This record gives sequence, C-alpha cells and structure tokens, in this order.
Amino acid sequence: MGGVVALGSVRSCGTTTAAVALAATWPAGRRVLVVELDPAGGSLAAASGWAAEPSLVTLAAAARRDSDPEAIWAHCHELPGGAAVLAAPASASQVRSSAGMLGGLLGRLGELDADVLVDAGRIDPGRVESATALPAVVGGAGRVVLAARPRLADLQSLGTFVETRVGLDGPLRAALALVLIDDGPYPDAEITEALGVDVLGRIPWDPQAAELLTVTAASDRRLRLSPLLRAARSLAENLVDERAPVPVPEVGHDETPAAAGATRTRLLRRFRAPAAVATAGTAARNAAASDAVCTNGSSPGGEVAR
Repeated sequence: MGGVVALGSVRSCGTTTAAVALAATWPAGRRVLVVELDPAGGSLAAASGWAAEPSLVTLAAAARRDSDPEAIWAHCHELPGGAAVLAAPASASQVRSSAGMLGGLLGRLGELDADVLVDAGRIDPGRVESATALPAVVGGAGRVVLAARPRLADLQSLGTFVETRVGLDGPLRAALALVLIDDGPYPDAEITEALGVDVLGRIPWDPQAAELLTVTAASDRRLRLSPLLRAARSLAENLVDERAPVPVPEVGHDETPAAAGATRTRLLRRFRAPAAVATAGTAARNAAASDAVCTNGSSPGGEVAR
C-alpha cells in the first residue's frame, strides 16, 4: 500500500500547483495519483485541455455499484509525466455533492498501491468539518500539509486555525505540517516555534513553470531547471523518505492546553510586520528626544530649544 498526503491552505495559496509539482517530481518507481477535491471547484481539467469526463462526478456515480478503491483508476486522466489525476468538476456544488457520496471510498485511499496526493484546496477555518477532503482523508493520511505564505496576515490566519480548529492532539494535529510559498521575512525555525508545526520546505512563486506543469513533462529543460521543480523535487523526496514516528508525550507528562488566544498572542509578538517595527523604533526615539527637551531644555543636537 502507498501513502496519502493531503494538501490544503487556510488562505488561497497554490495548493493545486504544489500537488501537481510534487506529482511531477515524485521519486521514480512509485505510482502516483492526484485527487482534486478543492471545495471551490476543480481547475486541472481546463488547464490540461481534458474532457469533462471521466472525473470525480463519474466516480461518484460508479461508486454506487462498486466501492472498491481500485475503481478510481478508470476515472482518471494522466499528466505528461505519467501521474494519474482524478479531476474535479469546475462547479463547487458538484464537488461537494460528489465528495459527499464518496466519503467512504475516499477514506480508503491508503489501500491503493500508489502514493496519493489530495488537493484539498482552501479550508474554511470556520467550517473545517464541511471541508470536502479532510473528514474522509485525514484518517488515512500520513501527512496533512498546509501551504502558507510566510507573511504576517497568512501566519496569523494559520495560527488561528491551528489553535481553534486543530488543537493540541488528535489525528489532524499529529499529521500536520507546513510548506511555505515564496519568500518572507520570517525563517522556518521561528514559524515552527510560534505555531508548533514543522515546516517541511519552501516552494518559490514561479508562475511560468506552474503554467507548464499540466502540459509539459518534468524532464523538459524548461521545467527541469526551474526553481519550482527543484524545490518540489526536494519536498517530494522528504515526504517519501519520512518515516519517523510522531512523538508521544511520556506517561504522567502534564501537557496543559494553551489558553485561548495564546497562539495569536505569540504570533503578534514574534511576527511583527517590518514596517510596524520600524514605526515603533521611530516612535521610541522621538519619545526619548521629547523627554530630553522637557528635562534639560535642550534639543538632541545640543542647541537650546526656543
């Protein structure tokens, strides 16, 4: 049996690109399946020029008669590099209804003799229980990878999601990891410390390579040497090689749950926007200068204030 990796984001952040890039660079000799379950609707069929069927919809219809996970392969398209894709319809309502009908089958993806990459799209933090992929997939997923930009607004949204919807334990927290999209002012170690979630790697913003992914094999020179594919290849190898067990607290260890708002407070303190830091520093210097004038009647330059 293979492994299941679910990819999603709290704010829209290129999970489809990440899933296809990983599929294109997945280590040789392993069968790969991409399952598109974005609640907003699928985009891979249109990007690849595929027909509307087969798709998630045709699988949902067939699953009424055959709930064997192996039935998935008959409803897939193929990427240039050979990875199979179970494409979602463009309609959000069709994705939701089809995923609802396939709940039991999606929970058995780990039974396939393949590595499965699930594109869960944007996860609504306020309605995580209704996200199409997570309830069915997370039980069998070796990793749930959330994509995020390493910037203040995205990290605060992510911190709120982790605190209020994930918690300190349970299957989702144990499987959770991050992949950062593009550059930002915060290093991986600082993000891990603040959120309590491991950063597996970074994927650069590379729109030209992303556009080629659905129509060009990764062996093509334009893709092979691209920053996107180089980063995806490293991340794919890390995911495949990852075999370390999830740490379990020692018996008798008192792990007190974080107080409400603790993660947000930690984020606000650690992830201060550079502009805000500069403004705060300027304000502090101005205040010190004002104190000096009020105390001895002289300006910072030594001249008497008039």
